[in-house]
Amino acid sequence: MLLGVALVCAISYVLKSYNKQSRVIEDELRFNANFVSIWLQTAFYHSNSVLDQLSEDLTDNGFVELSVSDKHYQEQREVFELHHQTLMNAIHVFAVDKDCVLLKTKTMGGVDLSSREYCQKLNNDNSDIDSVITAPFKDITNRSVIVQGVKITDKKGNFAGIVGLLTDFSFFTRALRSVNLSEESTTTILSSDFTILATSIPKFLPIGKKLDLNLIPPSVLRGLKYDQELMFDSKKEYSGSSQSVFIKKVSDLPFIILVTKAKHYLFNPLYVTIFTVFSLILALSIFLIKNAYYFHQLDNEAQRYSILALFDDLTGSCNRRCFESKITSYLTDYHTHQKVFSVALFDIDYFKQINDTYGHDMGDEVLRLFSKECEKICTSGDLFARLGGDEFVMILANKTAQEAESIIIELLNKIRDLSVTTTMGELRISSSIGITQVNSPDDDFSVLLERADKALYEVKREGRNGVAIQ
Repeated sequence: MLLGVALVCAISYVLKSYNKQSRVIEDELRFNANFVSIWLQTAFYHSNSVLDQLSEDLTDNGFVELSVSDKHYQEQREVFELHHQTLMNAIHVFAVDKDCVLLKTKTMGGVDLSSREYCQKLNNDNSDIDSVITAPFKDITNRSVIVQGVKITDKKGNFAGIVGLLTDFSFFTRALRSVNLSEESTTTILSSDFTILATSIPKFLPIGKKLDLNLIPPSVLRGLKYDQELMFDSKKEYSGSSQSVFIKKVSDLPFIILVTKAKHYLFNPLYVTIFTVFSLILALSIFLIKNAYYFHQLDNEAQRYSILALFDDLTGSCNRRCFESKITSYLTDYHTHQKVFSVALFDIDYFKQINDTYGHDMGDEVLRLFSKECEKICTSGDLFARLGGDEFVMILANKTAQEAESIIIELLNKIRDLSVTTTMGELRISSSIGITQVNSPDDDFSVLLERADKALYEVKREGRNGVAIQ
């Protein structure tokens, strides 16, 4: 009788221990899968946000008018390289035009990519699909990659191209290394077609190959079509041990996380499991804090480079690149809605003598005061920019040349009142200003500046410190 009671107690203890350890392992596998899933979601959601912003920037900057040529090479390369630096999962950022031809950026251009999955899915004006992540394939340089693409539309909402990034398999390997999961469990990242993107056991699961589906029971494969996560026991053994397997689909992304652990249930003390869980929670917290700080730094750097690229660092005014990009909208409004505008070109009188006599520090102060005074009269629709040196330009929206002249004359009087105190006495400022008005469909940026420049030189011939209309 006592032997029977002891045997029943022993069997009960073993069953309880088995069930308890099973639950512990299930929790560990689920935790590891969720951890990697969050890592991937963080990376790809961030990159999708960056691509959305880049798509909007390219649309606003007239992307549909860009050509596959060296003319736009440097500007495209700078924009794409800036965004590339903010994306931890990108080996290259690229764009294709409305015909799915690769635009030249860092390496090559002019390649027809219309047969690619992302082009076929996004190049459809009737589709609601605005972004896509592809299954793995070989790119034009024979690398195994995944493409994340976002549709670009023109101002009418029609398909104008795609901006995308390439992610190679090394990113997923770095993901597994960075999360530093338990060595007792193994983690594998799969694409939606069960291609192995990264794994902590490459000996048994070679990267780039399709998963041996004999690992997964057919009933589980069928169930995976409808469920986001499944737990089961593997049909195969590795290193002499059967495996508990947990599969999880990454929400909204075409990836699958497969986590396994050997079923050594009776040899896993409770304190080791608790220590592992708390270590992983700490690692997750540190990882998220570090990544939040890292993304904050990247965002600050991106904003700083954006300001440097579009604004003059001395005066803070719009620079030449900024002006050339924005004048397009004024010309478009004129051609489509007959919205007239005028252009005023400024030169600070005898600026070279100011630098030679008082020094470049005083010359810089003159530029700052002059720019600040001109900015004061600009309304919300106007634009003021420094083209270089002491040459400035102003667009006066909805103003004829005569209306602009009265405004500029009033501004010139205020400029004449400006002064800079120097060791050699008070330095007064004046300016020569040429004005022209858009009045022909043939008028473009260069034509308007040329006419304004002729008017400016007419003022200079008559002794400077005045205003003329061309």
